[in-house]
Amino acid sequence: MSAVETQLHQGGQPLPVIVVDDHSVVRRGIAALLRLDGRYQVVAEASNGDEAMAWAERIRTGVMILDMQMPRVNGLETLRRLSGRQPGIKVLILSMYDDLALVAQALQDGARGYMLKQAMEDEALFEALQRISADEIYIGAGIDRERLDLASAQASGGLTQREREVLQLICDGQTTSQVARSLSISPHTANRHRANVMQKLHAHNQADLVRNALAAGLILPDRGPSSSS
Repeated sequence: MSAVETQLHQGGQPLPVIVVDDHSVVRRGIAALLRLDGRYQVVAEASNGDEAMAWAERIRTGVMILDMQMPRVNGLETLRRLSGRQPGIKVLILSMYDDLALVAQALQDGARGYMLKQAMEDEALFEALQRISADEIYIGAGIDRERLDLASAQASGGLTQREREVLQLICDGQTTSQVARSLSISPHTANRHRANVMQKLHAHNQADLVRNALAAGLILPDRGPSSSS
């Protein structure tokens, strides 16, 4: 047994895993695969970011396999919340998005690994889980590492964690008042964050903001509620 596999079996316990994907066939397939392997314990399945956060607060440690495009709270926003509230959970992103700016942003926001669904094989998934559980970074097949390093150097646009949360809500169509309520902050504070975000992303209006945020990988493209991610 390798050193990594030994870490997975500390105390004879399998590694706890939360599987998060809004497509039930994908979610259940991954969960079944992990259960058959025996080194992992699927402690929860979730179909959106809200459910994922609720389970993360109960579990607190282990690994989360996280889809990107989900209803209500998407994977990128879930990742940002996890990084601040439950840093003991290591996140493997499993997504169809191969945009390097988005991959770089996910890693900057706390993901320990990123794997493309279209490139996933059973052994690759197990390797990814082993690597991130050993505090290593895993980048899956189909992602150009050299170009990713360049994209990583440009990621975030200088935005703070709170400004990225505000950005996502604005791009979701929320007004300043709604942003304030969603984040439990004052309208004045929400307006200040909005102004900072507009300035940092060189946006003059909301259309500019969405376009520039997408180009920087700071938000997910809107593919509609029935899209696969």
